[in-house]
Amino acid sequence: MVNEEELLDGAARVLAGDHSASMVQIAAGIGTSRATLSRRYATREALLKAVAVRAIEVVDGCLAPLDLAQSADAAAFDAALEELVIALMPAAHLYGFTSRDATVLADPEFRAGVDRQDQRALAFLALGQRLGRLRADLPPYWIWYSLWGLLDAAAEGVRDGHLAPRQIGHLVLTSFLSGTRPVAQPPAGAPAP
Repeated sequence: MVNEEELLDGAARVLAGDHSASMVQIAAGIGTSRATLSRRYATREALLKAVAVRAIEVVDGCLAPLDLAQSADAAAFDAALEELVIALMPAAHLYGFTSRDATVLADPEFRAGVDRQDQRALAFLALGQRLGRLRADLPPYWIWYSLWGLLDAAAEGVRDGHLAPRQIGHLVLTSFLSGTRPVAQPPAGAPAP
């Protein structure tokens, strides 16, 4: 018997690959029967709601590194940023589905949870900008969305068999940092590259 978290994570993976998957397809994709899935969730909408609640809970748990004091230094910010990126990787399949499903997005509780998480992340990213660890010319929302875009791409690459799960941590982190770190300025008087 699959436990609740495994069932919801499996359903999110199936739905991330096919947003219109039926209950039969979802059950088959997670290795259970339609009857077993229906005993837990009478309707597809009930399952979607449960996946959305799970997504908020999982991402809330991943955001713990963001709780730095505003007096944190650059090293503490960098460590928290790396911890955040690594923590969010297992949540990418949940986000990949919930961020695109109209039923989920219409749920006011889900939207409130996402808005709360966004505000927490934006405050953290703004701290990184003030510390000079993230580009100040990029809006914090863009940095946040960029991270989720990379996480979603990594989850899709794993799902499609093009990337190994052990690869994606390095790929996401280096891609994210190369696009969001301030560009190093050459010393005064040095020739431009």
